Amino acid sequence: MKNVYIAGEDPVTREIIYRLLKYCSPDFYVIQELPARGSEIKNKIESFNKLAASQPVILLTDLDTDDCAPCTKRNLLNGLVQHPNFLINVAVDEAEAWLMADRVNFADYIGVPVTDVPQACLQKQGGMKPLMEVSCPLKSSYYLTHSIAPHSAKEEIRSQVAATGKGCKGKEYNTAMLPFIREKWDIDNARQHSDSLSRMIDRVKKI
Repeated sequence: MKNVYIAGEDPVTREIIYRLLKYCSPDFYVIQELPARGSEIKNKIESFNKLAASQPVILLTDLDTDDCAPCTKRNLLNGLVQHPNFLINVAVDEAEAWLMADRVNFADYIGVPVTDVPQACLQKQGGMKPLMEVSCPLKSSYYLTHSIAPHSAKEEIRSQVAATGKGCKGKEYNTAMLPFIREKWDIDNARQHSDSLSRMIDRVKKI
């Protein structure tokens, strides 16, 4: 067995890590989920990096307001020399975009026409080469909860996922999304439409 620590901002992000580990190899064993809410990650980078000297640490975070994944990584490390066993992965633009990258299955699960789910396209980010990523007019999680889920043909999805009042997400957002990740998400298809997802898979396979 290959023992690893994982760190993700929220239940959806952590479930994606678990699913990718299973996708890459049946021999991964998660020692512990390291607490890492979005605002905490930067303060914990040094401790994660030190921990990686004993066992690999796999972090998944969102792009947020940065221009590109390498920018997010540089900002997180802030001059720290990254240990080879510390895998920093950045979902462009958020983990939800990786789920939308499996466009047909995502639309079917949410209960909307596939045309309601944003497509992937080549995007110019910080590097010289354009990268394939899902193109959302807004942050992907916000777009899901405010523009996609409210139009679902499934009442349960509307009540669980769609934002209500001042809330950013439905109160049972995680309850609704985790089964998709575990049972419906076609990673082979999704990685064809998200270079940031494909890069994480390649990193995990190397360990």
